[in-house]
Amino acid sequence: MGALARFGFGAARAATQLTAAGRAVTVRIGINQVRFTALNAVGLVTLLSGILSFLVISQATRELGRIGATDLIGTLIVIAIVRELGPLITALVVAGRSGTAIAAELATNQVLGEVRALEGMGIDPKQYLVLPRFAGSLISMFTLLVVFDLVAVLAGYGATSFNGMSGARYFDIVLASLSARDVLLTVLKALAFGLIVGVVPSYFGLSVRRAPTEIPIAASRAVVSAIVGIFLCSALFVALG
Repeated sequence: MGALARFGFGAARAATQLTAAGRAVTVRIGINQVRFTALNAVGLVTLLSGILSFLVISQATRELGRIGATDLIGTLIVIAIVRELGPLITALVVAGRSGTAIAAELATNQVLGEVRALEGMGIDPKQYLVLPRFAGSLISMFTLLVVFDLVAVLAGYGATSFNGMSGARYFDIVLASLSARDVLLTVLKALAFGLIVGVVPSYFGLSVRRAPTEIPIAASRAVVSAIVGIFLCSALFVALG
């Protein structure tokens, strides 16, 4: 845990030591990371968000309608889906797709000697390999979470309309239930989970030695550790919130 923390702080410190040429390389690699992590995952996140929200809100509308408590639908979609399940599921998608790829790619670089070659040329591997993936994970996590929450709200609208509630009433309930605190917590979760997905796989990827057989092991450990970290972080938010 201490080594992982030092690795994360080292990656953050590397950002303050970038040269102009280093920034250009970091931006280019970061854009590619965002393209793979965020853009290529939009379809999956949209599908998961739409199905989850439609199923939950459809069932809730029917059950709450029987006791005349449909106003609670707004609280349900804001707290349960937008604030809790949205960040969690999005982070799991990013960790499963991109966490594996980051760990495997960096482990391959390590095994092939590319990391040592960078060090031999006086280039900090954290600047060239870790920092772009770290920044890309943060941006991608935030972007995908916005997509997830927007789709969830729209799917909830479809579910309530299907069950007889007017669109105007639905959006009034949702907006009345949404507070600045909910938005802040959602943004903080996106940043925290993006940090975990960016740092943990990079750490395990660069921790391998020279054996190619270590690459799948590093990828597996990275994803498992990232998922555990995401759940622990989510539980911490709940405890502090």
